[in-house]
Amino acid sequence: MRERGFVTSLRRSFLLPIHLLREYREARSLRPSGDGSDFDRQYGVETDGTFEGWTYLSDLDIPSPNWIDGNNYAAIEPPRFKQVLAAFDMALEEEMALEDYTFLDFGSGKGRALLLASEYPFKRILGLEFSPELHAIAEQNIHLYRSVTQKCREIHSLNVDFADYALPAVPSVLFFFHPCHTRVLSTVVAAISRSLHAHPRPLHIAYVGGTPAQEQLFASAGFLEKILDNEEFRFCLYRACLQPDLETRLHASHPATQ
Repeated sequence: MRERGFVTSLRRSFLLPIHLLREYREARSLRPSGDGSDFDRQYGVETDGTFEGWTYLSDLDIPSPNWIDGNNYAAIEPPRFKQVLAAFDMALEEEMALEDYTFLDFGSGKGRALLLASEYPFKRILGLEFSPELHAIAEQNIHLYRSVTQKCREIHSLNVDFADYALPAVPSVLFFFHPCHTRVLSTVVAAISRSLHAHPRPLHIAYVGGTPAQEQLFASAGFLEKILDNEEFRFCLYRACLQPDLETRLHASHPATQ
């Protein structure tokens, strides 16, 4: 109540039992995952969800109150991820190379996207995960992962709530595999906008599996341009395109005489 106010606290008190009941009904028919995915077997890692590909947030001890607005963990399919990165390669042809970008995964879970991203020559790869348990598994996976085609070994999982994370002021690719509901995502988009205005730089966003409400949030952000909408693999790519401020526009319209 003291931190979030009466209305937000009351809303969360109603949401919690609804959230748990929905997960209970879904989980009744589930069984623990068997042999695991081809990816996990090939590389000797553990990136799959616990029950039929899913790990439920209500089964985890997450200190952040934002867990109620988080989506349950599932690892992205490698072919889908490769489609996203292939689209980025095309989008960046006339800009900077991947080697100049930091890759950030919002809600990185056990780290599969981090490992897949390491097959590309990013400057650095960061995962943002608010579950201490999933973060610990991701760290172990990063340690275990070995691939002869790996191009980036600067990989780190950070145990943080990405809603509170301050973006590094460097060229970045921001990756979202539908990690949260719109309420938290709107907070993140606002923080991205503030960071860009404070430190203008190249920045791209990939959102995989988004809802119409979330796509509308990006469309109305005012600083993002959609450059690709892939319906087959359900992802959108965006490019940051800050508008010049008033002083810059006036200077461009009335250049000083020499």
